[in-house]
Amino acid sequence: MRSKIKYFFTDNPLLIIILSALLIQLLGRYHASDFRIGHYFYVSWIVLRLAVPLLILFFLRIPISQIGLRLPRADKYAFRVIVLMNAGLFVTFIGIRLFPGYLNTYAHTFGYDSFTRFVNFTVFTISTLTGWEFLHRGFLLMGIVYVLTEKEGLPKGSAEKLAILFVWIFEVVFHFIKPEMEALGMLVGSPLLCYIALRTRSIWTAFFLHSCFEFIFIFSL
Repeated sequence: MRSKIKYFFTDNPLLIIILSALLIQLLGRYHASDFRIGHYFYVSWIVLRLAVPLLILFFLRIPISQIGLRLPRADKYAFRVIVLMNAGLFVTFIGIRLFPGYLNTYAHTFGYDSFTRFVNFTVFTISTLTGWEFLHRGFLLMGIVYVLTEKEGLPKGSAEKLAILFVWIFEVVFHFIKPEMEALGMLVGSPLLCYIALRTRSIWTAFFLHSCFEFIFIFSL
């Protein structure tokens, strides 16, 4: 029995990665609020999006060194996309200011006065964003590229395109539960963040840019 389980894991790594990500997001969507510190620090998301993927990578024998935890390397093409996304930050800020009614969706959730909203939303973002980037840019993106190149023998370029497609679908569909503006933002942002992560071989630049978008939203709120 143990050998069959081991065979299933080692012989179906892509299936395991996709299924695991689906289950992680499903459990988090319906049960993340079950384990919190205070009202806004979601420990469940830390466990689901960080600890569980690391455990799965261990069982799949995917080296941690291959999932983008290194410092980003310099890349002129990634730099151009980063400049483009910084322009997107400015557009995001203007867009939020032009449609203040959008913020009302979150205002009552995180507090009625501005300082309370700022603190609560910051705590919430810290507990969710780190795990989000690791799950999508590390576990899914880098993990799928590794599996498709090292275990399935696909050319690197083809593997990266497929990995971006998988992550793109995951991120946009999950944002369907949020306001339309966020889903539209992820429709554009997801492939760009994935491209940056792959070009720099690191999730940290994508994490920083995603954080900037989040904190523009927090300050606006």
